[in-house]
Amino acid sequence: MLRLLTLVFLLFLFSPEAFSQSLRERLGRTYVSSDSVDIIFELEKENLHSANDSGVYWFFVAEDYNRKFENELAHETFLKSAKLLNPEENSDLISLCYIRLNRLEATSGNWDQALFYSQKGLENATAALDSNYMGYALLDISVVYHDMEDYAKGVEYGKKAYELLADFSGARPTFKAFALNAIGINFDDWDKPDSALHYHYKILENIDELDSLRISFTFNNIGNTLLKQQKYQEAKTWLQTAVKVNMKDQNSYSLAANYTNLGTIAYQLRDFQEAEVMMDSAYKYVELSQSTEKMRDYLEEQYLFHKAKGELSAAMGYLEEFTVLKDSIFKEERVKMLGELETKYQVQTKERELAESRAALAENELLVKNRNNQVLLLVVFLLIILGVAFFIYYRQKSKNRHLEQEAKLQQIYAEQETQKKLHEQRNRISSDLHDNIGAQLTFIVSSLDNLKFMELSKESMASKIDQISAFTVETVNELRDTIWAMNKDNISLQDLETRLSTLISKAKNACPQIAFELHFDQNLEKDFLLNSMEGVNFYRIAQEAINNAIKHAGASRIRIYFKGTVDRLQVCIEDNGKGIAGTGFGNGLGNMKTRAERIGRALKIDSEIGQGTQVCIQ
Repeated sequence: MLRLLTLVFLLFLFSPEAFSQSLRERLGRTYVSSDSVDIIFELEKENLHSANDSGVYWFFVAEDYNRKFENELAHETFLKSAKLLNPEENSDLISLCYIRLNRLEATSGNWDQALFYSQKGLENATAALDSNYMGYALLDISVVYHDMEDYAKGVEYGKKAYELLADFSGARPTFKAFALNAIGINFDDWDKPDSALHYHYKILENIDELDSLRISFTFNNIGNTLLKQQKYQEAKTWLQTAVKVNMKDQNSYSLAANYTNLGTIAYQLRDFQEAEVMMDSAYKYVELSQSTEKMRDYLEEQYLFHKAKGELSAAMGYLEEFTVLKDSIFKEERVKMLGELETKYQVQTKERELAESRAALAENELLVKNRNNQVLLLVVFLLIILGVAFFIYYRQKSKNRHLEQEAKLQQIYAEQETQKKLHEQRNRISSDLHDNIGAQLTFIVSSLDNLKFMELSKESMASKIDQISAFTVETVNELRDTIWAMNKDNISLQDLETRLSTLISKAKNACPQIAFELHFDQNLEKDFLLNSMEGVNFYRIAQEAINNAIKHAGASRIRIYFKGTVDRLQVCIEDNGKGIAGTGFGNGLGNMKTRAERIGRALKIDSEIGQGTQVCIQ
C-alpha cells in the first residue's frame, strides 16, 4: 500500500502541473507530506540552478531538521540557507532563518546568540522594508530580554514591535498577537499582573482573525498571571484549556509550561499527589522541548514543591540545580556581550534614523525645489499672459485711436463738403439774385429814371407807374421766395406743397373762374428732402408756368402734379388754354429752361394751338 501511495505521489510530482509550480511551492509540500519528505528533497536536487535555488532548498531541509528536534543540524542548515538566499527574491525566508536560529539559541539558553540573530533578522527586514518581519525581530528581542529577566527592556522592545505592526495596514494578525504576548509576559514576570492581563486579554479581542493553535500561549500566560494572583481555580481553567489546545499539535514547549503551572497550583492547594503527577508530565515535555528556560522554571517549581511538602533534602537538590542553571544564563561575559549587542543595535537604529532624516531632508529639499520651479514657471506664464494682454490692449488702443482720427478726418471732410455745397449753393443763390432780382431792380430804377425825361399825360403816367409798381411787387415776391429758400438747408416735398398751395390760393382769389389742381403721387414720400436750390427752382418754374397760363393762355383749368420717385422727381404744369405757336423759347420759357438746367434737369414743353400746354421738369 505504501509503495502504491509513493508511486502515485511520484507521478504527481513529475506531472506538467507540478513542474509549473515554483521550487519553493514544491518544497513546501514537505510540511504536509511527512512520508515523502526524503523523496522530495532527493528529486528537487536536480532542479537547483542557482545559489538562490540552493538557499531555498536548504531552508526546507533545515525546517525538517527543526521539526525532528535535530537542533545542531537545523542550526547549521539555517545558517547555510541564509547565506545562499538572494535578499531581493527571498528576504522573507532569510528573516525566517534568523527567527529559527533565535529560537534554537534561546532554547539552549544562549541568549546572546539569540539576540544576535534577532538583530540580523531586523537588519535584513529593514533593508527589505518588510514591516512584518521588522516587528517580528523586535518582539523576539523582547522575549530574549524576558528570558534574561530584564523585563524593562523586554517591555520596551515589545511595545516597539506592537507600535510598528499596529501602524502598518498589512500587518499579520498573528505577529501582532506575538508582540502583545511579549509585552504581557514581561509585565507578568516584572510582578505587574494587571498590565500583563491587559495585554494578554487584548490578544483575544481579535480572536476571530487568529488560529487558536498559534496563540495557545495566551491561555497559559493568562493562567500563569492568575496563578501569581493566587486565583487558583480560575488559573486552572485557563491552563487546562491551554493543555487541550497544545495537545492537538503536541507543542512540547508550551505543554512544559502548562504542566509546570498546573503542578504549582496543585501544591499551593496542598494536593501534593496531583502536583507530583503534573510535575512528572512537565518534566516529560521539558525534555522533549530541550528548552533551558523551561528546565529552569521546572527546577525552581520542583524546589518550591518539595519545600512545601517538607522534603527539604530533595528541595535543596533542585535548588542547587536551579542555581547552577540560572548562573549559566547570567555569566558575566554573556551579560557583556548582550550589552555590546544592545549598543550595536542602538547605533544601527540611530544611523537608520539619521539616514531616514537625511532622506526626508533631501526629499523635502527636492519638494521645495520643485515648488520653486513651479512658481517660477507660473510667474513666467503670467508674465507671458500679461505681455500678450498688453500687446492686444496696445494694439486695440492704437486701432481705436486710428479709427477716431479717421472718423475726425471723415467728419472734417464731410464738413468741408457741406461747406463746399453751402458755398456753391450761396453762389447759385447770389447768381440768381444777381441775374433776376438785380436785373429787375435795375429795370425798375431805369424805368423810374426814364419817367423824369418823358412828357406823358396824366393817364399814361399813372399807367406806367402801375406797371412799375406791379413789377416791383413781383420782384419783392421773388426776393421773399429767395429768402425763404436761403433760410432753409433743405426743403421737403411737404414744404414745397405748402408753398404751392399758398400760391394757388392767391391765384384763385385773383382768378376765381380758373380751376386749380395740385396733386402728389401716392408713391412719393412727402418728408423727402430737396436742397434749397432744387426747392426754389421747382417752385419758380411752377410759378412761372402758372403765371403764363393765367396771363397768356386764357386757360379755365390749371393742373400741377408731382410724380415719379424721389430719386427722379418729375413736376408737370398743364393747362387747357390756347397753346403756344412754334417751339421757340420766349423770355419766360427761357428762364424756366435755365432754372431746370441749374438743378441738372431738363425742361420739356408740349403744346398745340387750342389744345393747351404742358410744361414738365424731368
